[in-house]
Amino acid sequence: MGESTDGDQTGTTPPARTGTGAVVTSKFEELAPALPNEMAGLRRKLTQWLGEFPLDPESTHDITLATYEALANVVAHAYPDGRGWTRLQAARTGDTVTVTVTDTGCGIPATSPRRAGLRTSGGRGLVLIEKVTDQSDIETGCDGTTVRMTWRPAALRDQNPA
Repeated sequence: MGESTDGDQTGTTPPARTGTGAVVTSKFEELAPALPNEMAGLRRKLTQWLGEFPLDPESTHDITLATYEALANVVAHAYPDGRGWTRLQAARTGDTVTVTVTDTGCGIPATSPRRAGLRTSGGRGLVLIEKVTDQSDIETGCDGTTVRMTWRPAALRDQNPA
């Protein structure tokens, strides 16, 4: 329908209204195999989608960093047999950008808290996500995990005075 035939634009949709009546300026959604090279491609597509907005470089960096960390966690942990999918969804509603990463993998196991100084090969991803988002929520269980991250970048707040 649009003039763009660029394959990287297939995940974008025109403005719509949410159930609460708020105007959604733009949406993005992609489904991909949970493989490292696929996650890099999703990050590039998300970065391109974010380029539609007047975001400062720091906000764009925080959004792509946290998203890529959530995507990398899917690859590393969600599918022990190495076969599965991840869904990346993003939306800008007013002055808010929300990104959701979903898988149908094994979930995040309940473990004891990490001790300070314990050397591991990872375990910092969820902490990083929490630090660079305005809000993050994780729902997990034996049917998968959903990581929802929200930002209210200053540039978008400045465009939408209350």
